[in-house]
Amino acid sequence: MKSISLTFLASLFAFAAGAQNDALYDISVAIDPLEVRMLPLTDDPQPDEQRLLREVSGWNSWAADHADWRCIMSEATGLPHRAFGPAIEVPGLTIADKAAAFAAEELDAFGVDAPLAWDIESKMGQHTWAHAEQTWQGIPVKGGKLVTKWWNDQLIMWGADWYQGIPEDATESLSPTAQQEAATAGVVLDEWGETEMGELAWTPTRGEGDELDWHLTRTWTVAGRQGTIPRRYETGVDVQTGDVVWRQNQVMHIDGKWGMPSMNGKPERAVLRMGIDRPSATPPLVISGAITSDVHELYPYQDAVNLSLPALEIPFAGQTVHTDADGGFISTATGPQQVNVELAGLWSTVYTNGNTPSTSVNFNDGYNALDLSDLGNLKERSAYRSTILIHDHMKGLMPNFTDLDWSLPTNIDVEGECNAFYDGQSINFYDQGGGCNATSLIADVVWHEYGHGINGYFYNSLNANFNNGAMNEGYADIWAMSLGDIAEIGKGFYTDSEDGIRVYDEDPKVYPEDLVGQVHADGEIICGAWYDTHLLMGGDWDATMALFIDAYPGLQGTAPNGSEGQAYTDVLLDVLQADDDDGDLSNGTPNDLAIIEGFDIHGISIFSYAEIDHDSEEFVEAASTIEIEAETFIVFPYNLYFDAVNMWYRTEAEGDWTQVAMENPDGNALYTAEIPAQEPGTVVSYYMGISDDFGGLSAVTPVAAANETYPNLPFNLLVGVEPVLINDSDEYSDFGGWTTGLPGQDNATTGIWEEAIPVGSYAEANDPSTVVAPTQDHTLGMAGYAFVTGQNPGVNDGIGANDVDAGKTTLVSPVIDLTPFADPVMAYWRWYVNAPPTGANPATDWWQVEISNDGGDSWQYLENTLQQDVSWRRNAFRVADVIEPTSEFQMRFIASDSTTIGEYLDGGSLIEAAVDDIILYDLASGESVDEAGESSVVGYPNPASDRVVMNGWMPGATLRCFQVASGKLVWQQRAAGGSTEWSVKGWAPGLYEVVGADADGRQARWTLNVVE
Repeated sequence: MKSISLTFLASLFAFAAGAQNDALYDISVAIDPLEVRMLPLTDDPQPDEQRLLREVSGWNSWAADHADWRCIMSEATGLPHRAFGPAIEVPGLTIADKAAAFAAEELDAFGVDAPLAWDIESKMGQHTWAHAEQTWQGIPVKGGKLVTKWWNDQLIMWGADWYQGIPEDATESLSPTAQQEAATAGVVLDEWGETEMGELAWTPTRGEGDELDWHLTRTWTVAGRQGTIPRRYETGVDVQTGDVVWRQNQVMHIDGKWGMPSMNGKPERAVLRMGIDRPSATPPLVISGAITSDVHELYPYQDAVNLSLPALEIPFAGQTVHTDADGGFISTATGPQQVNVELAGLWSTVYTNGNTPSTSVNFNDGYNALDLSDLGNLKERSAYRSTILIHDHMKGLMPNFTDLDWSLPTNIDVEGECNAFYDGQSINFYDQGGGCNATSLIADVVWHEYGHGINGYFYNSLNANFNNGAMNEGYADIWAMSLGDIAEIGKGFYTDSEDGIRVYDEDPKVYPEDLVGQVHADGEIICGAWYDTHLLMGGDWDATMALFIDAYPGLQGTAPNGSEGQAYTDVLLDVLQADDDDGDLSNGTPNDLAIIEGFDIHGISIFSYAEIDHDSEEFVEAASTIEIEAETFIVFPYNLYFDAVNMWYRTEAEGDWTQVAMENPDGNALYTAEIPAQEPGTVVSYYMGISDDFGGLSAVTPVAAANETYPNLPFNLLVGVEPVLINDSDEYSDFGGWTTGLPGQDNATTGIWEEAIPVGSYAEANDPSTVVAPTQDHTLGMAGYAFVTGQNPGVNDGIGANDVDAGKTTLVSPVIDLTPFADPVMAYWRWYVNAPPTGANPATDWWQVEISNDGGDSWQYLENTLQQDVSWRRNAFRVADVIEPTSEFQMRFIASDSTTIGEYLDGGSLIEAAVDDIILYDLASGESVDEAGESSVVGYPNPASDRVVMNGWMPGATLRCFQVASGKLVWQQRAAGGSTEWSVKGWAPGLYEVVGADADGRQARWTLNVVE
């Protein structure tokens, strides 16, 4: 318990890395094209939906009897995914009894059938977990489970991912042969292994209208090798249709270029030593001693040192002994004896080409100090010792976990280069080659691979699978980092530097901005949260790992790939409960400041699902106070540490931001703030965010607008201006001809700028949430023209069909004379993507906008960013704020996909860009608001029952139509250059109000009466 003030009630690490040279990035290594991911069954929680689910599920009735309990509902099941609160008593002698009693007595009202068997985890931490798997007609339901967490034999958390509406038909229509053919269809391997048949399961997937589709699936494991990389695909085949519902490689791989090189000369940290004191005395006339050997303790660029060989098996005649942590041993055997000693022991057996290294050793009576540097080679001995250390590290943290207490095959110099992997049965390391060192020489690579084994076998001990690749990779890194007290994984991976693969003490990865769909990159988010929590807890790995071990049985890693948001926030909740000392999370925990901040650094917070909903205006009148309104959505538990909703604004480009606390006068979800009246020609930029008691900032709107490095575009308001020159690629081309591509300077091979109708592209066919290239222009929508970086051949032709490749492409404006205008303001709408979910090298290529006032003799940056925004966003600037207006003003837009690693425009990425509605504004006519009188917006017919035509709107302005009776937004459209028209046929009779900017840049309203 902590006294605080609360506002509310409170692979696999496969380094498939090429050398750091000019070789092209191979996306097939980092993103597996054969993987089939199921869509997440739930979206981020929304307040209205959460409220409805609580009402219809019976939660409100249950919560009325259990004070201060809160929940996060699952839209897939309609039941609480996580419910938690102050500890409550449940009858029963054992945890299994209590869990069964709770399910029978409390969950029947939620439609949950009391399960027959509970899996109990009480080996570690202060909590005991009880899990139960859902079955239907004797067949497991994938993802269906009950979870309960107990503190001092009292219930503090429960969750019911328990499905209803599962089909009755359990007929296995397809023969095993047909299922196997379906599982292997389209899989191309250079070498095929065995295809194994697994178990049946009921599998829910997301269908039309967010309804669940059910599949009776059988798991097939398809094994083989592609090049030098092993593949072991777990494949779910619908046994009634033959559809592949999911496919995931259990041996995952990474390209070394995903990592970040070491910087700033960070000092080494000593590896933790696992062991006990050397025996001080040995009995006479028996064989004893200690065995050492030359090994690389940490990294291949360091000199080999002579260290102990722990847990090594010595098969004396009549007795087999094993060395202790310091290599020491005492036997009852007498000498002399000549013994064949293999590089094998309690927890590791080394193989090279299928053979275990060995050497003949002469043992004499008494103490034998033996240097067995002839037992195998340096790579073999180093990997052996590192494997023993990580096993002992695991046992120190989980002494009662025994599922990995056996000798794990440790394979050295497997075919290939620049790689290491765990395949479920062994850990495997590649030899030096391709610019990479032998991975067996890098201790934390060995620890990481063994960490995958810990993850898998521990989850298996709870009758679960560690499904989430990002969680698996991040947690494997944690096992390695906590043993070595290190902040970088894979140092010495390359032969030409001491750089590693992943660095955790700089440039943190943040959810959701840095979530890219690649398991190793996404794993850096959750691992980084643990690493920074450990720093904030004084660099105490023991205390941090105590929290880790307590939260470990929470099975957060059972979430499928693509559901990292749920998994990461489940981890945070479990960590806070692990730190809690009184069974009541609402009153705080001893280390909550460190935990919340450590996770918040990486965007994992109680506000991960908080949102701000705001419709930005585009134009405002001069000399009028500007009122900003926003709705907030803050779902418990993310409101536990709520502080304020803030707005930041500035009135000059590159000026300082002014912070304003938004007001909440009615105590509801609506927050407001005011910006003082501004002079005509001002561009007001602003963004919003939700702060918490620990200094975290969440729900930044627009997304990433608050980033210190490469911030996203803020909202922009144009004050007291009107359009004077327009290029919308449809009706207006007032600037003259634009140049699409610069011969001799540009070098992109595809994705060249052109003026065309956007076709669009999707990472997943017909899924709007995966859009990459724009599907329509900004002005008209469908059938409108815009400048795009290559028109996609077809909407389902893939995201790389005509993106920017192998260079840069430039769109250049004509020379524009700005001298006739009093105070010119330039605006444009742009679309930029450099980190789609399945793209290589995400967020490593540049979007640049440059301006010139000397006809292109010199240029300066207006935008120079790596931040994507997969939507039409407007940038606007008062020209005089950034450059002197002249008669030779020009702009150019550059999208790049460079393939020269290490240079400025580096990387090799999937790039799409578009520009539309480039408009020059000047000060509006000199009329005051009073002089201007009524708005010039008119429309006819009125009343109307079919089509309506309006005139007087500012071209390109957003028009929104609201039903007066309900206040509901019913229609939205961009104003055309001349008349704007739309159909009201079929609308409910009554009054409607159209809101937007009129031709003078003033906010205008026009009322329409719809009749039958």
